[in-house]
Amino acid sequence: MKLRLLPLFLAACGPLFAATGVSITTTSLPNGTVDTSYSGVILASGGCTPYKWAVASGTLPAGVSAAPTVNTTSLDLTGTPSAAATYSFTISVTGCGGHVSTMSYTVVIQAAGVSITTTTLPNGTLDVSYSSVILASGGCTPYKWAVASGTLPAGVSATPTANTTSLDLTGTPSQAATYSFTISVTGCGGHASEMPYQVVIQPAAVHVVDLNWTASTSKDIAGYNVYRGPDGVTWSKINPELVAATLYDDSSVSDGSTYYYAVTAVDTSGNESSKTAAVKAVIP
Repeated sequence: MKLRLLPLFLAACGPLFAATGVSITTTSLPNGTVDTSYSGVILASGGCTPYKWAVASGTLPAGVSAAPTVNTTSLDLTGTPSAAATYSFTISVTGCGGHVSTMSYTVVIQAAGVSITTTTLPNGTLDVSYSSVILASGGCTPYKWAVASGTLPAGVSATPTANTTSLDLTGTPSQAATYSFTISVTGCGGHASEMPYQVVIQPAAVHVVDLNWTASTSKDIAGYNVYRGPDGVTWSKINPELVAATLYDDSSVSDGSTYYYAVTAVDTSGNESSKTAAVKAVIP
């Protein structure tokens, strides 16, 4: 009896198991703020490691760099953003088998948060017109202003300027008292800043120091700053905004005190001159 060998047929059905290609699983990244530490992670899975990462197109936020982790399964974006802008870029990852996956991202880097820069306000006098300005900078406009707590002097109201970067306090005080209040400002990105103030409304103008000076001969002068100090060495700026004229009345002086005054000129580029010679005022 003879054994017959039957031909062996292999079905061309392909492998039973096929490795899937690598793919990026992180679909979005957080936004950031200028001069504030940034961190974002892009994850990938599938295929075989090690992965190779790259910025396929576009530009990462200025100040931010990309570095793969030790096991290469993720890409860390870290750094301190240095420029506010909207950044669009595409990240690619390649598995050890050659399969490539890409993902596009958009990251918004906002300017640094808004902050109030005016730290003190002038005092006022009953039934005498009052005016002061609270300034803010940073973040993004428009700003939203509010009296966060306390009460403005009776007869004085607060109104944001057209560009919203400052708050004007104007009116005629109708009640002598000491008023304490806190002003808040919120940038368009949601960051908020607060500053507490105290304004004394005197029942009558007891003493006022009238200052006047010779105008600067420069052609690009934007205004003047007035400085006051107790000794002619230590100075504090007392005008809430640049003084356009060549005179200034200081009604916030106290009885029995000695003050020294000096003035500087500021040009349209923000450059400030040296102080004038100091003048002395003795309040009886």
